[in-house]
This record gives sequence, structure tokens and C-alpha cells, in this order.
Amino acid sequence: MPVKLKTIYETQADIPEGYADLFTEKGGKFELTAVEGVKTQADIDRVNAALVKERNDHKVVREKLQAFGEIDPASLPAQQEELAELKAKLETLEAQGNDQLVKVQAQIDAAVNRAVGPVNREKESLSRQLETARKAVTDKEAEVAKLNADIESEHVRLAIRDAAIAAKVLPTAIDDAVLVGERMFETVDGKLLTKGDNGITPGLNPKEWAKEMEEKRPHWFPTSVGGGAQGGKGGGSSMKDNPFTADNWDVTKQGQLYKADPAKAAQMAERAGVKIGATRPAKPRAA
Repeated sequence: MPVKLKTIYETQADIPEGYADLFTEKGGKFELTAVEGVKTQADIDRVNAALVKERNDHKVVREKLQAFGEIDPASLPAQQEELAELKAKLETLEAQGNDQLVKVQAQIDAAVNRAVGPVNREKESLSRQLETARKAVTDKEAEVAKLNADIESEHVRLAIRDAAIAAKVLPTAIDDAVLVGERMFETVDGKLLTKGDNGITPGLNPKEWAKEMEEKRPHWFPTSVGGGAQGGKGGGSSMKDNPFTADNWDVTKQGQLYKADPAKAAQMAERAGVKIGATRPAKPRAA
């Protein structure tokens, strides 16, 4: 019985026995190639595939040509060359325009500088003048503050001087009293009062301060003449209350004073020119 051959077999094993030499492997399959003029299905498929590709390529080209409308594709090279020339001219114009723009901007900047320059110079000049004025004001304020301080100090010194003179401080001790006293006073609510941080009673006015200083600075005050001596160091009105003076000699008051404040008693005795426990000094002779 004659063998019916296929033009393509999937595997070599499928080829009828004795006919394997007529087939050639192509693309993983075995095709009949030894018989001249016989077209296999693969040949047909390849031709069909080529036709399909050709049609598709033709369609793509046709669609691309449709985008040009009525433009003749043959004229495209010339048009492209013209387009390139136009593009080059445009770039040249843009470059020239940029150059012109830079020049115009430079001219604008120069004009602005010319207009603003004097204003800036005037501003700087005014700033310097303002700074000079501020410094002058600051200097004047400092000068006024110093003058006020000097006036206040002079007011304190005059008040102390007046109080010292009223308390009969020795003329030679006035300046010392003023020098010591001006460090002890401050102005409180417009009143001149002692600070109380210099061993002095706080809150005293100048007259009260001078009275207290009779005991603390007895050498500022006139000497009261006592018997057999130049008298003690004491002060004016306070000497009339001193029980150690020749005129006011009072042993009882001396004892009371010594019992209450030995230091003060000794100071008052010294001002009268005697010592604690001494006898009564002789009264000074009338001139």
C-alpha cells in the first residue's frame, strides 16, 4: 500500500520509516525538502506572513503620507532645507534681539544709577549729619547731667556749710565739715537727709547733723577755756549742758552721765579739758 507523506512533521519520529532523508529540520519541525516543486505549509505560511507584513508596511506609509495632505513628498527635502534656513535666521534674530536687550538694559541701569546716585549721596550725607546731631545731643545730655550733678553737689555743700556756720564750727574746719558731710547726705523727696551708712543717725537734716557732729567731731568746734588749761574740745551751745565745765560743774550729773554712757561721759570731760574723777577746774578770769 503506498505511503502518504505529509509536508511537515512535528518530530523526526513521526516521519514514516525510510523517508527521513527527504525532510529537513526548520524552526523545530521537519519539512519535506527533497522533492522539487513541492511547497510545504510552512512555505505557504512564510509567504502569507510576508504578504501581511507588506500590507501593514504599506498601510503605515499611506497613513504617514496622509498627514502631509496634498504636499508632494518629493518636495519635502527642499522644504526642509528652507525650514532650516528660516530656523537659522530666527536664531540669528533672537541672538541680535538678546544683544539689543542687553544693551537696552545696560542703558536703563545707567540711567537709574545717574538718577539714584545723587539721592544716595544725599542720603549718606543726611545720615552722617544725623549721627553727628545724635552725638551732639548725647554729649549735651551728658553735659546737662554733669551740670545737674554739680548743682546738686553744690546745693548739698552750701546746705552743710550754712549748717556748720550756724552751729559755730571753726572757720578753719568748715571745709573739712563740708567734705565729710557731703558724702553723708542724699536727696529724698526734695529733702536733704543723712543716709545713715557712715556712722551717723539716718534721716537728719543738715542742722540736726551739725548738732550730732559736735560729739563725733569735737575738734571742729571752738575751745571752751577751762581752769589751768586751754579748755576742752567742745561745741558752742552743747558746752552749756556739759557738767564737766567750770561753769556747769555738777558731780551728780557727771555720775549719772557716766553710768548711762561711760564713753560719752569721757568724751564730754575731754571736751571740758578734764578727766573723769578730776576736781573742778578754776573758772577763767574776767578780761
